Amino acid sequence: MQFSHSDFQDQLVRGLSHRMNNILTLFHGYLGLLMDNQALDKTTQDGLAKIKLGATHATELMDRTQALVRPSATVWRTIDLAEYLRFLRPSFEQFRGPRTTIDMEFADDVPRIQGDATRIKTTLVELVKNACEATFADGGTVRIALRSESVPGQRSKWTSFSVTDNGPGIPPENMEKVFAPFFTTKKNAAGLGLTLAAGCAHLHQGSIRLDSTPGLTVAELRLPATTN
Repeated sequence: MQFSHSDFQDQLVRGLSHRMNNILTLFHGYLGLLMDNQALDKTTQDGLAKIKLGATHATELMDRTQALVRPSATVWRTIDLAEYLRFLRPSFEQFRGPRTTIDMEFADDVPRIQGDATRIKTTLVELVKNACEATFADGGTVRIALRSESVPGQRSKWTSFSVTDNGPGIPPENMEKVFAPFFTTKKNAAGLGLTLAAGCAHLHQGSIRLDSTPGLTVAELRLPATTN
């Protein structure tokens, strides 16, 4: 069996994430015990709360970093994205601000795809979450759409998932950086959402694009439709 440099990197990331999560589990456990002590003064309680928040962010970062590597066991199955998005709708709602609405519009002829449900779910959630965050402060509309696309001169079809928001948009100087790991302009954000989405597109032999101007941002994930 051949062992490539990419295999080594993947196993290294998985191993480090596993060890770090074990350490962070100890942090969470002992912090919980300390914070239950009602005799602690307010300054100490506030300090422990900040440490616990930092440990929570670190755990989320480790989970997302591990998701960047190729899955050790990719499970492929046929996925009806329209049905899957309806199932995920409650998850999307928790991200929107009080003045933001989420609209979903699916074409009638959207073909199914073959994919890894875990990776697909992560990507859909990340793209919708980004759109909701863009409209959180001032309100607006997040539009989720599904449609079928044909390739001119070919019999193959694509399933297109797009998320549109009317937030402030992404500054032009940041557009070339948005897919880079750990790049973010948000406070306490890992900067891995779009990196994970790009990895998902690559894994499924699809594509992802992001267009943004003030008042209109569109993220589109295109995946090959199943031939079944």
